[in-house]
Amino acid sequence: MDKTTKTTAGTREIVIPLEIAEKIQNQGYVYRGHPNSITIYLSKAEDKLGLPHFSLHKLRHYFASKMSALNVPEADIMRMGGWETDHVMKRVYRHSMMDKEEKAKRNAAEKLKNALFL
Repeated sequence: MDKTTKTTAGTREIVIPLEIAEKIQNQGYVYRGHPNSITIYLSKAEDKLGLPHFSLHKLRHYFASKMSALNVPEADIMRMGGWETDHVMKRVYRHSMMDKEEKAKRNAAEKLKNALFL
């Protein structure tokens, strides 16, 4: 029996590297195990790398923020992240948008300073 998601928004197309697609095609899966095992592995990797601990769900937040910072169109971010409306997605990555705006302001101020004083 095929499993389905609770909502249409829960169904997503995910872009993956060719090597992973081939692995799925050859063996039918990439990972077989309990989802908690992934969390344990992530925790060990964080410790090894000296990173603060974070939940797997925060990777979705990071994805939205990073895509926004890379100027990926909002409609594409929404589709890939599974958000039906942009207000939820924008709330997730609003800080990234503010960071970009702040950086643009600093850049403009620096250019103005250079034009006037150098």
